[in-house]
Amino acid sequence: MKLFIVESPTKAKTIQRYLGRGFKVKATLGHIKDLPPKELGVDEESLKAKYVYLRGKRKIVEQLKKLAEKSDEVYIGTDPDREGEAIAFFLKQELVKVNDNLKRVRFYEITPEALKNSISEGGDLDINLVHAQFSRRVLDRLIGYKLSPKLWRAFRDFKLSAGRVQSPTLMLIVDREKEIQNFKSKSYYYVMADAQKDGIDFTLIYDYRYEKPSDAKDIAKRIEGGLFTVLEVIRKEEKVQPPKPFITSTLQAEANAKLGFPVEKTQKLAQILYEMGLITYPRTDSYRMNSKKAREFIAHIRTEFGDRYAGRLRQFKEKATAQGAHECIRPTGIKEPSLKGDLALLYKLIRNRTLASLMSPALIERVSVNVLVESENLKRPIRMVSKGTSLLFDSWCRVYRCNVELKELPELEVGEILNVNRVYVHQKKTKPPPRYTEGSLIKTLEKLGIGRPSTYATLVRSLKSKGYIRKHKGSLIPTERAFWVVDFLKENFPSLMDYNFTALMERELDSVEKGNSNWKEVVRKYFNKVVDTL
Repeated sequence: MKLFIVESPTKAKTIQRYLGRGFKVKATLGHIKDLPPKELGVDEESLKAKYVYLRGKRKIVEQLKKLAEKSDEVYIGTDPDREGEAIAFFLKQELVKVNDNLKRVRFYEITPEALKNSISEGGDLDINLVHAQFSRRVLDRLIGYKLSPKLWRAFRDFKLSAGRVQSPTLMLIVDREKEIQNFKSKSYYYVMADAQKDGIDFTLIYDYRYEKPSDAKDIAKRIEGGLFTVLEVIRKEEKVQPPKPFITSTLQAEANAKLGFPVEKTQKLAQILYEMGLITYPRTDSYRMNSKKAREFIAHIRTEFGDRYAGRLRQFKEKATAQGAHECIRPTGIKEPSLKGDLALLYKLIRNRTLASLMSPALIERVSVNVLVESENLKRPIRMVSKGTSLLFDSWCRVYRCNVELKELPELEVGEILNVNRVYVHQKKTKPPPRYTEGSLIKTLEKLGIGRPSTYATLVRSLKSKGYIRKHKGSLIPTERAFWVVDFLKENFPSLMDYNFTALMERELDSVEKGNSNWKEVVRKYFNKVVDTL
């Protein structure tokens, strides 16, 4: 018998079905060890960490040891990331005592082929990944345990906390709210005209921004009853490239925008789809796609839509921190599974995005009509313009929503006199920046280099549980408590609240993962910088 160990029962059930009788597949039910919940658990000088069993996990490990002792081979197939490697590390520490024929296996989709390859290529732990998990966990614990008591004493509230990623994220939300509160709307005015031809209504605009309504009204009055003649029709075809396939952050942001899913919900659903063997591993920052699978999807596009719709597998510039072995988030096969509810919605989003990424560019036509306006009440003629956009070839927009606003214009010719129904003044107001949604917050965090997509899922929940934010119609609104805490941390721990410093800290933590930095040196360096004012 061969023992195969993963984290989740759903994952174990899927793998057991593929591996068959010769294997016994068991689950750890997540992490087995962590820092103690009610003490620091880290020696500040040596950074030696005290890892203890999570509740109920000692019993599970003892059961796995008994199975390992009876097994010919033991395979640890926990997730192929920092957290999965840490679980594998603690498992190996215990299981190697009873069976030294132990291999670490990694796979990025749960299919018979991927599992077979992972077993044949099984090897040892990636200690750099383990150290990467240690460095983040220990640094977060040190910062949280040292800074949070300062908040408790300052505000006499034991629910408050500070964190390496949590606090700069909260500052983003608070600073945006301050912008909104301090914003003063300003009105400005445009002269416009409504015209019609062949039953199609369209609008002309005089492209001059008036600060005073009286000035705009004067021009509008002067051109009423004037002659509106088409001076020029400019047509320009434009390719609209298909979107990239999903990575963790873009899936979270898009599911929030299109499906209204909170980030944490998206990540849970994606994990279930992965464990069911339906999509690739959902924690990734790589756009790479398996070329064999891409060819299968492109062949399907040709069959379903025609040759003109088929695109190619594109290569994208990867981030310096992207893990090369990982793929984008895509379906494991082209056949659609039988799913219901939110699982079906998220799977369809992933499938459609994958197909769209492999289709040819869409083709649009942008039309700009310049109109000469003459009137005896004007010293000289003025020019107005009307713009339209039409879709010439839908391509990937057939399967995925294309963010191009289409606006129909009638066929117009140079020298044509337009039928203008009315001339009027249109008032516009400057608007404050919008509040963050979970999706837009993730995009900003990723752009600034704060945190990592794998941590975004629980971030908003943590901020809500601390009473720092509330959600209203999808928007994240900071509470009064959040303003106090952010101001306090800015004043007392400026390094922690500096976006550039936080991003630099994140990059150095990533360098641990590549084996380019010593994890303890990185932790000491940034912990000391954060708390140097204590």
